[in-house]
Amino acid sequence: MKKFLSVFFIMSFLLGCSMLCGFMFFKKHNQIQATEAPKDLWCVTFQLVWNEFSEKMLNSKQIEFAGGNPPIADELNKKLYTKDILSDNSYYLADGVISKELKKKIEKDIKSKFNETSDILDKINWNAKDSYLFYAMLKKKFTFLNAFDNLESASFNGSKEKVKYFGVKKSAKKDVKQNIKVLFYNSESDYAVKLLTKEKENVILYRTDKKDTFENQFDYIVKNIKIDEFGEKDELKVPYISINEFITYNELCGKRIKDTNLMITQAMQTIKFEMDNKGGALKSEAAIGLLRMSLPAQNIPRNFYFNKPFSMFLIEDGKDKPYFAMRVTDTNYLVKSN
Repeated sequence: MKKFLSVFFIMSFLLGCSMLCGFMFFKKHNQIQATEAPKDLWCVTFQLVWNEFSEKMLNSKQIEFAGGNPPIADELNKKLYTKDILSDNSYYLADGVISKELKKKIEKDIKSKFNETSDILDKINWNAKDSYLFYAMLKKKFTFLNAFDNLESASFNGSKEKVKYFGVKKSAKKDVKQNIKVLFYNSESDYAVKLLTKEKENVILYRTDKKDTFENQFDYIVKNIKIDEFGEKDELKVPYISINEFITYNELCGKRIKDTNLMITQAMQTIKFEMDNKGGALKSEAAIGLLRMSLPAQNIPRNFYFNKPFSMFLIEDGKDKPYFAMRVTDTNYLVKSN
């Protein structure tokens, strides 16, 4: 007899192997200042605006900051995820010079395409001068083939408070069990299932105690898949989920992009996700605001006076290290006048 399936720890959403939501930055408060990767929540929308910025402003070159990249920039530069993983009707992209007209266009477009309003546009400074915006919205909705049963509320991972659950008991109707495909069951703490939906937006749930990146976890799932039917005595228990997060990427802001006069002034994302016994819905937005800084006027004379402390190095042409160096802080090494 197979062991019953219980609560899960990490959830990766792969909507028909196209919707990916699960990488980084989840904390239980209203605003997140993303400083490390990965966290517990990720959605592809911010990667989309990053890709658009790279493609349209930098000819698809990697985005590098003067003074070095924060870790998140290096991760985004890998471009592991692109709009190709999404169906055209599920996402919207826009970019242009920041203006009231651009805001109106985006609002009109997302209303027409998704019948949605924005949670992020009012946070953008639409009066900014010499500025540019990249914007993305993703909207997904899925319905399980058959509604799951509501289960008794219980704790999660030893919590004092109880949470709502849905799933399948041994006595459940056969049609509810058709929602589930067992991907593998290696042990009582290592298993994965796929929940099927009418929209072909698959939900994969993976139970593990191992701490690893989502990339590595998903690779593990793929390598371990041995599809099995959900048995008559098997059980499933999944908590209801409700996410409403506003994420800011402050470590990307206020630094000049190398070899350009561009600086990111705003980098933000919203993620709203709900899942219950009937299905779920995702809405996510992301935006990057850019400032085009003024370049130094070349016709203004500059005085390169070394009449205060300075350093000097001697190095052979073609070599990468100097063979002599000195620091001048007083007149001790200087030639005196008569």
